[in-house]
Amino acid sequence: MNASQATPQSLLAYLDELYRLAQLLTSEAETATRLIRDVYREALASPPPADQLRTWLIARLLQHARTTTETTNQAILSARRELGESLLGRVLPAALTLLPARDRLWLFLCDVLELSPETAAMLLQESPAGYTQARHALHTALRRYLTPGQFALLEFGLSDAQLRPHLRQALGRLLQPPPGPLRTELLNLASGKPSLAEGALSSATRPSATRVLVAVLIVLLAGLVGWLVWKGAHPTPPPPTTASADLIRRSVELTASLTVEQPFTRPADAERYLARQGWRVVIPDIADARLIGLARAPVLPELSVPVLLFEDQTRDRTLAIYLYTYALLDRYREQLALSPDVLRQIEEEQHFDLHVLDRQQVLIWRYRDDIYVAVTEGDAADLRERIAFPS
Repeated sequence: MNASQATPQSLLAYLDELYRLAQLLTSEAETATRLIRDVYREALASPPPADQLRTWLIARLLQHARTTTETTNQAILSARRELGESLLGRVLPAALTLLPARDRLWLFLCDVLELSPETAAMLLQESPAGYTQARHALHTALRRYLTPGQFALLEFGLSDAQLRPHLRQALGRLLQPPPGPLRTELLNLASGKPSLAEGALSSATRPSATRVLVAVLIVLLAGLVGWLVWKGAHPTPPPPTTASADLIRRSVELTASLTVEQPFTRPADAERYLARQGWRVVIPDIADARLIGLARAPVLPELSVPVLLFEDQTRDRTLAIYLYTYALLDRYREQLALSPDVLRQIEEEQHFDLHVLDRQQVLIWRYRDDIYVAVTEGDAADLRERIAFPS
């Protein structure tokens, strides 16, 4: 080795002071050790001049520390962003359902359609401040579902550009696509063909069609009068009241017909299966109850929801837990109703609402934007004490 270059022995002369300096540059002993190791490997591979050794070692240590800090900061930011996006994907649909329709309209125009607040304000004939108010209302709604630390992670970890895709996805789950017949009707209009409604209107305006229609109405009216007279003379009991629009009653009605369609004994396997079906849920841990599988319940003609089936070992009976979401309730709000009192009761996580319907008892709670409806023939109050929430 050239005499003007530092020797391996001379490198060790500065180890103590370099290691102390490394400890000032990082809070972790392991990182300090790695910095020293990297600097010494570089010095051994390309020995610095002996008369500049101390300065060279300090300079290289500072440079390695800067590189490590930048890499660490980027990794931390990336992890925060991923965690923030995960949180947002879970709670945003529920938060949107709490907003007034006007605020959702502002968010759709500005964040989904990407109109400027000024353009949206001109279309709505309102002040551009409406968008600021809608954003503020969204943040307030998010705070109701997140801890202060989680909300800070969203606020400082995600930019507006990163928030918009989640808004598009969440609003897409709340808003339905146009029905197929509408598309066909519009294509007919574009080709000059009359729509069904126009055809009906055109035929109704013809004199002959009008006379036929009046005759039919007279016949129907006569039949109606006769039926009313007969009904008054022969009173019959009122028909059973349908409860198909009530979420709780509908869940109870379907429970007796449920059977295991997908057998699962491990909650993690069932969660992965549900995720592939588009349901990202957390299966609760229930003391003295064992998961036996999944079923699907046709709560509406066009809607089936997954049901968790447990073997309740305290009563040797099956426990059914229906899975709903706030987004689903909003989409089917005209056909499937859950009382506002119930929604207020479960607004906070780990808050339950209990109902008794005949021999069945129902326990309702929420976790994130998922709503759980448990139907049991046992004691729902006892069941509430046996449910463990994820940490």
